[in-house]
Amino acid sequence: MTKLRNAALLISLCTALSLVSAREVEDAISLSAVSQEVTGSSVLPEVSTGGSEATIPSPEVLPDTAPEEYPPAPKENLPTPDLSRLQPEALSLEDQAKNRSYDIPMPWGHELFEQYRQYYLSDEGRKILLATMQRAAPFMDYIQSKVTEYGVPQELAYLPVIESSFSPFAVSRSGAMGIWQFMRNSIGGYGISITDWVDERRDFMKSTDAALKKLIDNYNDLKDWPLAIAAYNAGLGAVRRAVNAMGGDTDFWRIYEKRLVSKQAMDYVPKFLAVASILRYPELYGFELPSSSVKWETISLDQQVDIKLLAEKAEIPLDTLKLGNAELHYTITPPENSHLLKIPADKSEQVKAILSDPNAPLVHYEIYKVKAGDTLTAVSKRYGISISMIAKVNPGLDPDRLKIGQILMIPLSLQPLQSSSSVRTLTYTVQKGDTLYGLARRYGTTAQTLANLNGISLNSILRIGQKLKVPTAP
Repeated sequence: MTKLRNAALLISLCTALSLVSAREVEDAISLSAVSQEVTGSSVLPEVSTGGSEATIPSPEVLPDTAPEEYPPAPKENLPTPDLSRLQPEALSLEDQAKNRSYDIPMPWGHELFEQYRQYYLSDEGRKILLATMQRAAPFMDYIQSKVTEYGVPQELAYLPVIESSFSPFAVSRSGAMGIWQFMRNSIGGYGISITDWVDERRDFMKSTDAALKKLIDNYNDLKDWPLAIAAYNAGLGAVRRAVNAMGGDTDFWRIYEKRLVSKQAMDYVPKFLAVASILRYPELYGFELPSSSVKWETISLDQQVDIKLLAEKAEIPLDTLKLGNAELHYTITPPENSHLLKIPADKSEQVKAILSDPNAPLVHYEIYKVKAGDTLTAVSKRYGISISMIAKVNPGLDPDRLKIGQILMIPLSLQPLQSSSSVRTLTYTVQKGDTLYGLARRYGTTAQTLANLNGISLNSILRIGQKLKVPTAP
């Protein structure tokens, strides 16, 4: 009986040990499955099912070598990691944008900034940006070279997008002009002049230099690029007063929250940054921006040139010369010998040969013989040009002492650079003291063009409150 009881006990003990070992194997397989989910490994760990034959060493027999001194595992035995999850393509568009480098930090998450980004990435916004950058193509090489030369943020190259849509002929309701939209009273000290012959606010080279220098001046004063950009719109004085009201705080976004500058100037900055954040990395958004369409070269003239005649002789599209020399009021260059004419670089030798040919006159003149009762004022109105222009092309002329029979040279090439048929207009309400000549200077056109646009004569007297068509951006 005793032997039977002992045998039963032995059988029970073996059964128990067998169940424990089965659970160990089951648990080990379950852990392996979890590991496989995380690491992607299909190798099951070795599991010992014998108590005294366990392969896991006890703590006292582990080597005392530090982990970093272990010999590295052979590379061929390491699993190949799947890095596709780490590639940029797997990131959202916004995350990819945020991972890019910008010279001006972008205000990710700012409500207005994000709204503008959303708009410019819509179908309508994309069309606007592409059309704008198509207009920008003749100027971008020069602008970006100057941005690099002056060491300013690359994003500033895109400021004309929201200023003028890159039209050198753009005119705002307040009279700002050119791709960088300079006001007449903001050009002092920046190398831009306005005369009877030119308005250099429309000169893409001179206005680019002036705009970047102005932005640098703003930054040197305010120590913050968003503030410098706001000052470009609102004026340095207005932004400086806001900084003083904040106790010297020059953080644009804190000033933005306080609305210490006009809403237009404050909202101008997130709008610009939204555009710049896209155009800085156009490929990220599937934009194929046009490459520069013209390489420009400047030639210093020693004679007046009718660009219509030059275009014909040199086989250059007239529109190309008009675009590069948009500062001209007329298709004729000023009489001063210092004027720089901008031409396509690939036509340089041809143009130089034409300019050096004494038998190829590049200006057509009409000879006018002074009659009884003539005054220089009457003659200037007759031809739609200023007295100073007539004086400059007729050296030695005394405007107050015309003589009957005296010969005056009147340049027939003195036609407006922009024909009235191609000019878009806005409506202007005549104010006290306005004249056709004064309005022509303000809007970068001629008195004759204004007269033609409005179906009136050069001698017409303007009435206060009268509505006139005046040119704006094409």
